[in-house]
Amino acid sequence: MAATVLMSVLSLLVLVDHFAIDYAEREAGLRLQQLSWQMRDALNRVVQKATGDVQLLTELPQIRDAQSPAEVRQVLESLQKTFPDYAWIGLANPDGSVYAATQGQLEGQDVSTRAWFKGGREKLYAGDFHPATLLGKKLPYSADPWRFVDAAGPVRRSDGSYRGVLCVHMSWNWARRLALTILTPADQQYSADIYVVRADGTVMLGPKGAEETTIAATSLALSQTGAPGSLKETWPDGHSYLTGFSRTGDVNNPATLAWSVLVRQREDVALAGARALERQILLLGAILGAAMALAASAAARRLTRPLNALSKNIEERSAAPADTPSDALPPIPLVDSFHEAQVLSRALADLVRNEQGHLATLRRMNEQLESTVGERTREIARKALLLERALAQEQSTQRLLQERAAELRAILDNAHDAFIALDPGGVVLDWNRQAEKLIGWSRAEVIGQPLAAMVLPPLLRRAYERDMRQLAECGGDTVLNRRIELTLHNRAGQELPVEVSLAYVPRSSGHLFIAFLHDISERKSLFESMAAMALRDTLTGLPNRRALMTALDEAIQRASRLRHSCAVFFLDLDRFKQVNDRYGHEEGDELLRQFALRVQHTVRKTDTVGRLAGDEFVVILENLHSDSAAQETADKLRPALLQPFRLKTATVSLSASIGIAIHHPDDPQDIEMLLTRADRAMYADKQHHAADPAPV
Repeated sequence: MAATVLMSVLSLLVLVDHFAIDYAEREAGLRLQQLSWQMRDALNRVVQKATGDVQLLTELPQIRDAQSPAEVRQVLESLQKTFPDYAWIGLANPDGSVYAATQGQLEGQDVSTRAWFKGGREKLYAGDFHPATLLGKKLPYSADPWRFVDAAGPVRRSDGSYRGVLCVHMSWNWARRLALTILTPADQQYSADIYVVRADGTVMLGPKGAEETTIAATSLALSQTGAPGSLKETWPDGHSYLTGFSRTGDVNNPATLAWSVLVRQREDVALAGARALERQILLLGAILGAAMALAASAAARRLTRPLNALSKNIEERSAAPADTPSDALPPIPLVDSFHEAQVLSRALADLVRNEQGHLATLRRMNEQLESTVGERTREIARKALLLERALAQEQSTQRLLQERAAELRAILDNAHDAFIALDPGGVVLDWNRQAEKLIGWSRAEVIGQPLAAMVLPPLLRRAYERDMRQLAECGGDTVLNRRIELTLHNRAGQELPVEVSLAYVPRSSGHLFIAFLHDISERKSLFESMAAMALRDTLTGLPNRRALMTALDEAIQRASRLRHSCAVFFLDLDRFKQVNDRYGHEEGDELLRQFALRVQHTVRKTDTVGRLAGDEFVVILENLHSDSAAQETADKLRPALLQPFRLKTATVSLSASIGIAIHHPDDPQDIEMLLTRADRAMYADKQHHAADPAPV
């Protein structure tokens, strides 16, 4: 009985110990995997910010239409001051020579062979971790060698011509600081190591002495497949580690970087607490088993004592002679122990029943507690998500405000007006340096010369002379606070739009006129750019509803004039709302962008593709020689749109409903009627596809 009690207790304790070790190992792996996710997300955010800044810079008019390297350098250095981790920002010409850069570094150098220049010619590009080849000797001394991550993108002028490639060299010091932010608390609490490894196995960030060495581990190979997780493995140093792993970026997106993030912790450190618990459990089990065995032995002797007495009494009665009187025989004692055992068993049964009732009550309370904790956890997660979105929106707004403030400062710093003083006959009396820069004539050359002969085109000279005579006759009341927009000619004969403010100044010997000339060429260019943006859909870059209405009106007029037919396609994505509801609006927006590109690549370059609203698109086909040509185009569109759309988190397949309306040369020129016909045809086609399977 004692041996059975001892073995049962020890077996139960060993089983509990086994599950404790397994639980501790799974918890340690999950903790390391979460640290890997934190580092991965932080790296992704920094790379996305760098590529976002490059895209923003390529859209600035000061970069796209810059007239001098100094103008570009001023914008780039302003961004560098805001983000010191940008060690170098530069704009390269199409031939590969550096046009302008922060602090003038590498200006004029040939960078046509650099990976960032090649990768950023056509689209946003993120360059992998690399040493400072050209900038190493030009940058300030650093205890750690200079290493960069690049972000580059193409720059096009406002007229659409190719301007060059803009690149940001981001110092690798930001990654070291980021690792310290995450690693320091992790190291203090878990003694964990963080590795950031390039695709070729080179360690870009890791413990002291590990950087820029090559490693090979099972966790590295698994992370490069893109699936996060954790495992137990043996590293080259011979120690067994628990390693959490994940991968940054997207291999299909050149504007991201695919790095492996490994967070390892020695197995003996990770399971130290569990091992200590194991030893305590085994020691306690041995002590408890021995104590229970001794107690069981004592209880057995106590229970058998009445039986031994009864057995001895029976033996004495059996050994007595047959003729011994019955009253001389030893009496048989009453054994009450069995009755007490019955009472005890009944008490134990009652106790067990009561315990079972208590356990049921505790189980119900535990379920209620788990439900409450689950609800609170979901609520906290929801609020955390809302807070994260609010913080992201606030950061985006802050960046936008900083950019607008930088633009305003640049405009104010360069807003110098030209000053010209004239006599009543229009002869120049004075001329400042800004006028020299603006018009091109030096002060010595224009003093005493008529202004009209130098800056006005011939058609405006007579009107100018007439206005000057009227001003001289009427006095200064008619010209005070008067602003006039004119187009002047500079010394090179180029047109120069300016805003002229006139003032009349009486003098003792007569009077004179003064004029302040403000260059408004940038403002006119900005208005033209804003007018163009007002006609574009911000999500897909296609013409919006306003532009489509104008294009359709022009197409109908051309069709009537050239005696050719034109057609209008109404396209609508089937079950697009299901994609939005299932994968989120970001994936829905990506689906709309891919859908727009696929439609553009399928139709002719001369055809117009635009987004009307939501998931509704319009295609305008011109110069149709027959009605069947429109149907042929629709037949090409359908299989192209049925191909799967590869999103970031899923691949979906869905169809599109197409409605066709054809305008013949002799039809009424009614845009709304034509669109209504196409819309009705589209809804008829959608009803035809209503039984199709849902998107996957």
